[in-house]
Amino acid sequence: MAKILFVDDDPLTLEMLSKAVGLHGHTALTGNTAEKALALGASEQPDLILLDMNMPGTNGIAIIRQLRAQPETSLIPVLMLSASPEIDMESQVRAAGGQGYLLKPINLKHLIEVIREYTPS
Repeated sequence: MAKILFVDDDPLTLEMLSKAVGLHGHTALTGNTAEKALALGASEQPDLILLDMNMPGTNGIAIIRQLRAQPETSLIPVLMLSASPEIDMESQVRAAGGQGYLLKPINLKHLIEVIREYTPS
Protein backbone atom coordinates (compact mmCIF):
# COMPACT_ATOMS: atom_id res chain seq x y z
CA MET A 1 0.00 0.00 0.00
CA ALA A 2 0.96 3.65 -0.27
CA LYS A 3 2.93 5.86 2.10
CA ILE A 4 1.23 9.26 2.36
CA LEU A 5 2.69 12.40 3.94
CA PHE A 6 0.09 14.81 5.32
CA VAL A 7 1.26 18.30 6.28
CA ASP A 8 -1.16 20.51 8.21
CA ASP A 9 -0.87 22.73 11.26
CA ASP A 10 -4.17 21.38 12.66
CA PRO A 11 -3.56 18.25 14.77
CA LEU A 12 -7.18 17.10 14.47
CA THR A 13 -6.99 17.18 10.68
CA LEU A 14 -3.77 15.18 10.75
CA GLU A 15 -5.31 12.61 13.11
CA MET A 16 -8.45 12.23 11.01
CA LEU A 17 -6.54 11.86 7.74
CA SER A 18 -4.06 9.41 9.27
CA LYS A 19 -6.80 7.20 10.66
CA ALA A 20 -8.78 7.29 7.42
CA VAL A 21 -5.90 6.16 5.23
CA GLY A 22 -4.77 3.64 7.85
CA LEU A 23 -8.16 1.94 7.67
CA HIS A 24 -7.51 1.41 3.97
CA GLY A 25 -4.09 -0.13 4.53
CA HIS A 26 -1.97 2.92 3.76
CA THR A 27 0.79 4.30 5.95
CA ALA A 28 0.39 7.90 7.10
CA LEU A 29 3.25 10.22 7.93
CA THR A 30 2.44 13.61 9.42
CA GLY A 31 4.12 16.95 9.79
CA ASN A 32 2.88 20.30 11.03
CA THR A 33 5.50 22.66 9.59
CA ALA A 34 7.22 23.34 6.29
CA GLU A 35 10.50 22.12 7.78
CA LYS A 36 8.96 18.77 8.73
CA ALA A 37 7.39 18.46 5.29
CA LEU A 38 10.77 18.91 3.62
CA ALA A 39 12.62 16.64 6.05
CA LEU A 40 10.06 13.82 6.01
CA GLY A 41 9.66 14.05 2.26
CA ALA A 42 13.40 13.63 1.77
CA SER A 43 13.98 10.94 4.40
CA GLU A 44 10.80 8.85 4.03
CA GLN A 45 10.21 9.15 0.28
CA PRO A 46 6.38 9.02 0.48
CA ASP A 47 4.33 8.01 -2.53
CA LEU A 48 2.16 11.15 -2.21
CA ILE A 49 2.27 14.42 -0.26
CA LEU A 50 -0.86 16.34 0.73
CA LEU A 51 -0.20 19.88 1.99
CA ASP A 52 -2.40 22.41 3.71
CA MET A 53 -2.41 25.74 1.90
CA ASN A 54 -2.13 27.95 4.97
CA MET A 55 0.74 27.12 7.28
CA PRO A 56 2.37 29.28 9.98
CA GLY A 57 5.05 31.44 8.39
CA THR A 58 4.54 30.10 4.87
CA ASN A 59 2.02 28.58 2.49
CA GLY A 60 1.63 25.39 0.54
CA ILE A 61 2.73 26.97 -2.74
CA ALA A 62 6.11 27.89 -1.22
CA ILE A 63 6.45 24.37 0.22
CA ILE A 64 5.73 22.80 -3.18
CA ARG A 65 8.48 24.92 -4.73
CA GLN A 66 10.91 23.81 -2.02
CA LEU A 67 9.93 20.16 -2.50
CA ARG A 68 10.53 20.48 -6.23
CA ALA A 69 13.97 22.01 -5.59
CA GLN A 70 15.13 19.01 -3.50
CA PRO A 71 16.34 16.07 -5.63
CA GLU A 72 14.83 13.59 -3.12
CA THR A 73 11.32 15.05 -3.43
CA SER A 74 11.30 16.56 -6.91
CA LEU A 75 9.21 13.77 -8.45
CA ILE A 76 6.80 12.96 -5.59
CA PRO A 77 3.20 13.90 -6.49
CA VAL A 78 1.92 16.78 -4.35
CA LEU A 79 -1.67 17.86 -3.82
CA MET A 80 -2.79 20.96 -1.96
CA LEU A 81 -5.52 20.92 0.69
CA SER A 82 -7.45 24.15 1.14
CA ALA A 83 -10.58 25.33 2.90
CA SER A 84 -10.75 28.31 0.54
CA PRO A 85 -12.29 27.72 -2.88
CA GLU A 86 -10.04 30.26 -4.62
CA ILE A 87 -10.71 30.55 -8.33
CA ASP A 88 -7.09 30.28 -9.47
CA MET A 89 -5.84 27.81 -6.83
CA GLU A 90 -5.51 24.95 -9.32
CA SER A 91 -3.36 27.02 -11.66
CA GLN A 92 -1.17 28.29 -8.79
CA VAL A 93 -0.57 24.75 -7.54
CA ARG A 94 0.27 23.46 -11.02
CA ALA A 95 2.57 26.42 -11.73
CA ALA A 96 4.50 25.62 -8.54
CA GLY A 97 4.87 21.98 -9.61
CA GLY A 98 1.95 20.33 -7.81
CA GLN A 99 -0.62 18.03 -9.33
CA GLY A 100 -3.79 19.75 -8.10
CA TYR A 101 -5.79 20.55 -5.03
CA LEU A 102 -8.58 19.20 -2.86
CA LEU A 103 -11.13 21.31 -1.06
CA LYS A 104 -11.59 20.88 2.69
CA PRO A 105 -13.48 19.29 4.31
CA ILE A 106 -12.24 16.28 2.42
CA ASN A 107 -14.64 13.57 1.41
CA LEU A 108 -12.81 10.46 2.62
CA LYS A 109 -14.07 8.29 -0.22
CA HIS A 110 -12.70 10.84 -2.69
CA LEU A 111 -9.41 10.97 -0.77
CA ILE A 112 -8.95 7.21 -1.16
CA GLU A 113 -9.71 7.49 -4.89
CA VAL A 114 -7.12 10.25 -5.22
CA ILE A 115 -4.53 8.14 -3.40
CA ARG A 116 -5.19 5.28 -5.85
CA GLU A 117 -4.81 7.67 -8.77
CA TYR A 118 -1.45 9.11 -7.69
CA THR A 119 0.28 6.13 -6.09
CA PRO A 120 1.68 2.86 -7.42
CA SER A 121 -0.54 -0.22 -7.22
